[in-house]
Amino acid sequence: MDRGSEWRKWDLHVHTAASYDYKYKSSDCDEFLVNSWKKQELVAVAITDHFVIDVERIKKLKQMVPNIKIFPGVELRCDKGTSNLHVIIIFPDKEVDNLANRFNVIMKDAKAKNKDNNDTIYWDYSDIIEFAKKNQGIISVHAGKKDKGIDDGITNSLEVNMAIKEEIAEHAHIFEMGRLKDIDDYNKYVFKEIERKPMIICSDNHDPRDYIIKENLWVKADLTFEGLQQAIKEPQLRFFVGNRPPKKKIIEENSNKFIDSIKIQGITSEDKWFGDEILLNYDLVTIIGNKGNGKSALADIIGHAGNTHNNRFSFLSENRFNQKTDYLGKNYSVKLKWKNGTEEEKNLFPIENNMLLEKVKYLPQKYIEDVCNDLKDEFKDEIERLIFDYLPDEEKMGKKSLDELMQYLTDSIIIDIDSSKIKLKELNAEILAKEKQISDKEKQILYTKLKEYEKELEQENRNKPKDISKPSIDNKVEKKLNLLNSQIEDYKKKLEIRKKDLENITKKQYVIENTIQQIEKTKGKFCEWIEKINDNLKNNGINELIIGELKINYQKLILLKEFIKSEILNIKADISVIEEDGKDGIIVEKLKRAQKEVKEITNTLTKSEIIYQKYVEKTIKWREKLTKISDKITQLRENIRVLEKDLPKELDELYKDRKRLCMVIYKLNKEIIDKYAQKYSYIKKAISELNMKNSEKPNIEINLYLDVDSMEDKILNYINQNVKSIFRGKQQAKENLVELVEELNVEDFNSIFDCVSKIESKLKKSVSDYDKVFKDKIEFFNNLYGLDYIKINYELKLGDKVLSKLSPGERGLLLLIFYLILDKENTPLIIDQPEDNLDNQSIFKKLVKYIIKAKEKRQIIIVTHNPNIAVACDSEQIIYSKMDKEKLQIRYKTGSMESLQMNEYIVDVLEGTMPAFEKRSNKYKR
Repeated sequence: MDRGSEWRKWDLHVHTAASYDYKYKSSDCDEFLVNSWKKQELVAVAITDHFVIDVERIKKLKQMVPNIKIFPGVELRCDKGTSNLHVIIIFPDKEVDNLANRFNVIMKDAKAKNKDNNDTIYWDYSDIIEFAKKNQGIISVHAGKKDKGIDDGITNSLEVNMAIKEEIAEHAHIFEMGRLKDIDDYNKYVFKEIERKPMIICSDNHDPRDYIIKENLWVKADLTFEGLQQAIKEPQLRFFVGNRPPKKKIIEENSNKFIDSIKIQGITSEDKWFGDEILLNYDLVTIIGNKGNGKSALADIIGHAGNTHNNRFSFLSENRFNQKTDYLGKNYSVKLKWKNGTEEEKNLFPIENNMLLEKVKYLPQKYIEDVCNDLKDEFKDEIERLIFDYLPDEEKMGKKSLDELMQYLTDSIIIDIDSSKIKLKELNAEILAKEKQISDKEKQILYTKLKEYEKELEQENRNKPKDISKPSIDNKVEKKLNLLNSQIEDYKKKLEIRKKDLENITKKQYVIENTIQQIEKTKGKFCEWIEKINDNLKNNGINELIIGELKINYQKLILLKEFIKSEILNIKADISVIEEDGKDGIIVEKLKRAQKEVKEITNTLTKSEIIYQKYVEKTIKWREKLTKISDKITQLRENIRVLEKDLPKELDELYKDRKRLCMVIYKLNKEIIDKYAQKYSYIKKAISELNMKNSEKPNIEINLYLDVDSMEDKILNYINQNVKSIFRGKQQAKENLVELVEELNVEDFNSIFDCVSKIESKLKKSVSDYDKVFKDKIEFFNNLYGLDYIKINYELKLGDKVLSKLSPGERGLLLLIFYLILDKENTPLIIDQPEDNLDNQSIFKKLVKYIIKAKEKRQIIIVTHNPNIAVACDSEQIIYSKMDKEKLQIRYKTGSMESLQMNEYIVDVLEGTMPAFEKRSNKYKR
């Protein structure tokens, strides 16, 4: 089995003793030369002697080192711009005798100028080109700072010189440079003007004793002339000058991530479905074959052998190879060998691998179809998994998914949002209560009461007891009665004062007890918080735990509580009454005693004295009543003043507090966006560096957005739509709401708050009954100002199209781009027929370059019947699948794309083959 095109060291400019200026021509010169090739680990060389093709020497060298490919060639001097410009032709390694004869006859005898002297001989450039074309030769010219090159001998000072250079470059296949900087300069400047060519640095060896290679020349190709031709067509992919190609370094450093071979065989000689051992290339492997000839079978088997968790197999499924009762997979084994030498073997049934370590990424055809046609969340979930996988390990914080990570990062912010909403709820309750107080209805009630009490006061002034002349009475008795009446009035005042004191102090007692309870709860929560933090630290292997103590000095509050408790007892000792408390208080006792004495004295008075005494009592009660009415009037006037002066100011402050709290909620949501943005920044940076149009790039947007449907649900559900208002009627209510929010800018808090305030204002102005319009007034305002309808938007796009609007083909393209370029895994990636969900234009313009990019870092295995993938991606290895349907045998043949046998298979199998080949300059079929 052939592994296909591989990176190997070549030298395409080697001289032998046949060159007139060779520095060592002793009998052992060829032995020195081949030993140098072995020492340098070369696998292919081109013998490019000056002005001669030494057939016998080339044959001798081939016999000495049969494992090194030797191409015949020649180095010639031409007439372009300078008499010393050197051109090399490298020829196919067949019929070398005839080639040498033709060269001697045509080039040496007929075309050479000044041919009698090696120092002056030269050829017309056009003659060199013509001979090269007729003999399938590859032309290499010296360039850059290479001696005797087009830049060394031909300056840029004259337009004619530039024209000469362009003509030389047009016919040259390869530029041979003198140093690495020349390659950099050509990449920066020259290839912006002309078609890109391979650039090489070779030994240009003239002394086998001192075989110096300035820089290693690596060519990724078969060790054939066709391989070299193929490499020339892909100069950036197949040529590398330097210590070693980057991919080769990746393979060496990650040899456990590259499959070396796969062996599939039956358990017994009767089990003949499979029987191949396949060496796999470490770059791009393309599996081709006609429909139903085992392409997907091989992809399934490799995926299964690598413990894929994506077991939506087509061939190995229980509907086909592993049908129930038969389970043919039990009779076959697959052995996977990795580049590091590790071998793993398992049967082709059972096929469940979820409990095993996944060593390959497999995208079965059915999986791609299912995900791209899924109308739910599977596609989004898969993209998010890839985004999560792209994060550096240290950014994952030990979490297993993006959802889990974001929940962990935003938990504390969500708690703060919930806490703010609780405060908002309390604030809204206070605002609504005060708004109710200052409503016209409440004002009218107060003014009505005030008028009634003022009328009552007028009436009471008219109800003053008629004056009665004071009868003569015993002076001592009169003094006693006056004293007692005065005491009674004083006791009553004291009782009123003490009752008010009890009311005030009881309220303070409640506030203090409630405060102490909150302090105790907060201390408990603080301890729980410290414990939670320490548990989190310990769970993450951090032993430096937090020691914290919440110090709140509220001893004075506790002492005040005890003082108030005793003070309440003291007040009750004064004002308690036997009917309620079991005994009378001190003041009550004194009042009752004084009243009893008055009654006893009154019983001893004469009729006229009693009448006068009753007049005195009536007058006292009248005055008391006047005082009460006056006090109520004073209180009502104060209430009206507070309602009209103080409450509006208080409400203004509460409205400001609500706006501040609303802004806090908004900013906390922004903080969540920042958390998302920070995590998505890694993938966004990678996307920004993709070499594609912005209109075609995957794009991740993270921002706030207004969810009108959610707003409708959160707000209109608390409105009675049978009551006249802007939100009356379901359809009209929605239309009015949409109109009110159409200019809202979610990125500007003031715009949001202005819109919310406008909704409240418009509602108030439009209602016939402001209270009846609400089903739940406080919940309406909690939702209106709680901003639950301002949501965090994570949206994946392809260009300007949102995820939900993508066609299955566009989804397929997006999924493959993520896997090929943005998936940080460097395990083998196996894809079964990705083109089935894509059109040809998308494959060629968008997918091909990402496959090429992906194979720079990992092993790619693709099942395909599309030439844009197999050919345009420059597959390093082709696996041809063929099934004998009578014998039920599947067999595989492998080779490079440039091999003649694989050329025939490609042409035979792939759709639209020959036009695709012809467009690539007859690159394959010869």
